Amino acid sequence: MKKIHFLLAALLGILMLLPAEGEAQASRTVTVVKVNRQHPVKRTVRRKKRKVRRRAFRTLRQLPAGTRAIRYRSVAYYPVGGKYYVASKGVYVRTFPPRGFRVRTLAVAPVRVVVARKPFWYAQGVFYTREGSEYEVVDAPVGAIVPELPDEAEPLDWDGVSAYELNAAVYREVDNGFEVIDLLDED
Repeated sequence: MKKIHFLLAALLGILMLLPAEGEAQASRTVTVVKVNRQHPVKRTVRRKKRKVRRRAFRTLRQLPAGTRAIRYRSVAYYPVGGKYYVASKGVYVRTFPPRGFRVRTLAVAPVRVVVARKPFWYAQGVFYTREGSEYEVVDAPVGAIVPELPDEAEPLDWDGVSAYELNAAVYREVDNGFEVIDLLDED
């Protein structure tokens, strides 16, 4: 009787290991889909564990003397050392200026980056183009390589690739700096 139970269990185990659709697997067809790169595919972004405490580099209790606000779309941006802050609940919180924001001069020496023969200027996590005598904030150009990222860059897992998120752009580390590999949708 024990042998029958053992044989039935072994037979059941063998049947479970065999593929259920043996002939269907042999006759699969492959469909090639052409991807339109103009409309980016939504990707799963897994951010690494973040600390909840307030970081010192993200807020200021008070602005340096002589700091003047730059108003854009009824929001006052305060430039301090090449970074921008907005007033919120009694402190000044680090933010990135929106696309279209213009300044006459940059407080920090920018890095010139050329992508597809078009020049961009990069400073403190923000990309600019030259519009006459002013610098205008633009989206990060995919393919741009910058020498370093500010401390605000957040590590994340981007489809299995170790990457960083900064100012709605995803960067991966390369030999000579960090390359913009994709842009995040603004929700």
